[in-house]
Amino acid sequence: MNKRLIHFSKYDIALFIDEHGKTRWTQLLKRFVENNSEKHISRQRLSDYLKDLVDEGLVKKTVDVPAIMFRMYWRAYPIYIVPNNRRKKIQEIRNKKKIYEFLDLADPKKIARLQEEIEKIEKINHENKDSEK
Repeated sequence: MNKRLIHFSKYDIALFIDEHGKTRWTQLLKRFVENNSEKHISRQRLSDYLKDLVDEGLVKKTVDVPAIMFRMYWRAYPIYIVPNNRRKKIQEIRNKKKIYEFLDLADPKKIARLQEEIEKIEKINHENKDSEK
């Protein structure tokens, strides 16, 4: 069974938009679709991801005001931004992605040490819950 790898998630797109501020469709195409590498997605998948992000409220689709003024000369395309009230959620996604990347690249010693630290934190949390009762 040949399974196709998905190289980018919708959250990668949200992080890109957050890093670049006002982002146009052409910028997204260059980064995620037409990047001349093995790691890319289709236009349809990019469009679906953007729709999902807009539906979730992580990304806002709007029109650039200066582009509307020049609309008689060319078509005004939408731009994508991360609303200020969603930046905290985007940062949480960025932090989780960093942890996943660390786990993917870490050697067994680092993973074992991380597991020890997690167990220490869980023990402290368990003790705190017991003391609250």
